[in-house]
Amino acid sequence: MNAPIEPTPSIEPTLPVELTVPVEPAPPAEPAPRPAPVLSDRPDTAADPPFEDQGECGPRLREPGDLIAAVPAMLGFMPARSLVVTVLRADPESPKAAAVEVVTRMDLDNRGRSATGLLVERVAGICVRHRAVAALALVIDDRATEPTGRHAGVRARKHGDLVAALEHRLDADAVPLAGAWAVQAIGPELPWWTLSGPWSRGLQHDPATSMVTLRHVLDGRPLRGSRRELTDLLAVDPVSRDATAAALEIAAAATARPAQPGDPRVRLRLELCRVLGYLERVEAGIRLTPVELAELAVALRDPALRDIMFGLAPGPHADGAEALWTQLTRALPDPGRAEAAALLGYCAYSRGDGPLAGVALDAALTADPQHRMATLLELGLQTGMPPERLRRLADSGRETAADLGVRLGPEPR
Repeated sequence: MNAPIEPTPSIEPTLPVELTVPVEPAPPAEPAPRPAPVLSDRPDTAADPPFEDQGECGPRLREPGDLIAAVPAMLGFMPARSLVVTVLRADPESPKAAAVEVVTRMDLDNRGRSATGLLVERVAGICVRHRAVAALALVIDDRATEPTGRHAGVRARKHGDLVAALEHRLDADAVPLAGAWAVQAIGPELPWWTLSGPWSRGLQHDPATSMVTLRHVLDGRPLRGSRRELTDLLAVDPVSRDATAAALEIAAAATARPAQPGDPRVRLRLELCRVLGYLERVEAGIRLTPVELAELAVALRDPALRDIMFGLAPGPHADGAEALWTQLTRALPDPGRAEAAALLGYCAYSRGDGPLAGVALDAALTADPQHRMATLLELGLQTGMPPERLRRLADSGRETAADLGVRLGPEPR
């Protein structure tokens, strides 16, 4: 079995955040101990704070320190050794402002020139599909050092070549790279410096006090310390897996018995009610037993019942559904865990949690590389498809449940 050429990039749909970018190239800037206003033509003074709360439009970020501090909140976790590209769309209300359309993060340590080419092609494809007016790039690399008057900095050439390749590729589609910066890590008072355009440097703002972070926290979007937290969240529990695997044989044997004559819709409704009973237990904070998890896994083998489950997200049961699919993902052996992981990926994707969706879909495709729904959702993430495009699946699930006399709840406004 051939190893993949490069790690799969993670595409994270984001909430609207306004960013100001220059309409014309900014004049050359001299190195300064504090951030130079690269993203804005407005001066940064004590009387003019870098963050502005724009009410319904979201906070406005006006210089690199603001943008860098907002990256963890926009991604949902603190990135490390990553290339983060922010794709911007036009703001019809201001010719000097652009709104974040999508944020994409790729592992920085790609192997070889061909992997770099694939990386920039993917970024360019996202920009074209979203009709980007500009893009911004941020390199996070703990091995890098800040340039000085005598030294360009460790890994400066490698990062410069990557940004140059990205800029050259975007130029072919008339998408300007409006800014590119590098940091060793994201954190308060840590340095940043430019990788292209007029030279400037400065210090980062505190991500914890970022208006973007605040808004995400208020909206209930978790901020994780690293991507590893996500993979650990969905890692298989060997003890639970072995117990559930043993129970699966009994549950599957019971299902394999000849079905009693009658309306299949009645049987589907009974199975749906049984699954919703498990959901109620999880919503009450109860962990399901291996026998219950096995019965649930066997029930989800019915495509009709599985499709109804998409109707749980978004909706009043979305949080419980995510907890239920998480329990099942951790407890099932391959390839059965693919179904639960795909449902979890859909739940996370539909509410804009791209990092969790990416990890869940990766788990699904690892368990079953041919899983059709996981493949389609993964493709959506890779191309930056907005979560709103997934609503038809949820609508169809709720409609089918309603036809069976079961109301899953209205979609929240």
